[in-house]
Amino acid sequence: MSDSILPDELKLVGENCSQYQQRRYNYSNVMGLYEDEGISCNTCKNWSGFRCIVDAYDNVAVNLGILPEER
Repeated sequence: MSDSILPDELKLVGENCSQYQQRRYNYSNVMGLYEDEGISCNTCKNWSGFRCIVDAYDNVAVNLGILPEER
């Protein structure tokens, strides 16, 4: 995975990921940080902040042409 993932790439991957599960927040002030972001890896409960814990990001990013296919 690339060390420099752009916010637009996180949104595109999140919107196309079958493993996307919206993160639920208990505090409304925390949700306010992400409410405008919509579907994105950043709003997915499988995103640790820098990687996908279910390893879906790389597969989706390769399918979308964001990352090169590994050989």
